[in-house]
Amino acid sequence: MGIAYENLENLNCILSIDYLTDGFDKKNLSNRVAVVIHLHYSDTFNQYKKYMDNIPQEITVYFTTSNDELNRKIENYARHRENCRMIQKNNRGRDISSFLVACRKEILNYKYICFLHDKKEKDPEMKADTNKWIYTQWENMLGSTTYIYNVLSYFDKNTQVGLLLPPIPVSERISFSYRNNWFNNYENTIELAGCLNLNCDINKEISPMALGTVYWARVDALRKLFEHEWKYEDFDVEPLADDGTLSHAVERILEYVAKDAGYGSKWVMTDRYAEESLGYFTIALSKAFERLRSSLGLRYIYDLDQFDAKSLELKKMYRNYKKVYIYGAGLLGKDCLHFMNFIDIKIDAFIVTEMNGNESVIEYIPVYPFNEIEFDNETLVIIAANKKYQEEIFGNLKKKQLPASSLYNWCSY
Repeated sequence: MGIAYENLENLNCILSIDYLTDGFDKKNLSNRVAVVIHLHYSDTFNQYKKYMDNIPQEITVYFTTSNDELNRKIENYARHRENCRMIQKNNRGRDISSFLVACRKEILNYKYICFLHDKKEKDPEMKADTNKWIYTQWENMLGSTTYIYNVLSYFDKNTQVGLLLPPIPVSERISFSYRNNWFNNYENTIELAGCLNLNCDINKEISPMALGTVYWARVDALRKLFEHEWKYEDFDVEPLADDGTLSHAVERILEYVAKDAGYGSKWVMTDRYAEESLGYFTIALSKAFERLRSSLGLRYIYDLDQFDAKSLELKKMYRNYKKVYIYGAGLLGKDCLHFMNFIDIKIDAFIVTEMNGNESVIEYIPVYPFNEIEFDNETLVIIAANKKYQEEIFGNLKKKQLPASSLYNWCSY
């Protein structure tokens, strides 16, 4: 299943960490805005502290934990800032029960809510990747004090937006950005949607935006979720399964709760993160297409988009012919051969207009000049040559009285 998102071109929101994007009224923030932070791992507290320090003093911060050592660290931290409150919680439901059980009633008193939680790698080999995931979440929620004001200003100015999510994390060994992220959680999400009486389309072919229950939200956008009478006992006991639980459904349903309430969702990111991600994706895309060209003969995003349709069309044609030639023995011809090998189409030979400067064999496939080939009704010719040579090639093939149905233009763009 390929990855797809609705209105992908309109999903990103990039805000400055250094400059206020427009005038913002900082009055009454303590009554309008709250940040809820769930912490579980005492040894990583300082990793998050630099982001906590970005939260404006006027904003109320709620901490939840079930770890006694963390209790002491949070209490010490709370002495140095105003509007800081501690709420004890049961670990059942982990971070999800923090905002749906422990702090649910408090959240309903605010207009805007930010929720974050800590994270730790299960496998030491995944430490670097997990740290990038943590950075993606916390940087894009609490990147700077100015950034937080810009997030709130964005909500005020864009009343149709109800949910701002951190981007899907990317790193060397995290593949969420490149795949559909339902995993085994579509049916349990549909069941949860029924429980919440949501009236919106949840399409299995469209990957959910939310992953990891970290978000800025307009409380009205998630009101159906917050007003449900959740209990700790609703959530699975530990050890929590890797997939298929209520918790996994909750993290994927956020955008649909917002949609049911009439609000849109976006990925929000700091300008710093956006710059870093652009560089990362540029390099990753370059490496990916280097491999795709050498193994599949794909050079462009257009080729990738057309891959399935092109494969199906060529396989249907192939069934009707006994001999298949590629006309063109340059780079495009070799790319075409790799594509045909991948879709199990056997190539009998390459054709060139003349042999001058051409190899006689390419990857164990013979190369023949055009005038040595015998064409008949059981011959399929795939043209894999630069557009400036195609008129001459089609003219040569027409002289051999080959019907248009026996020709396939590999390079039609």
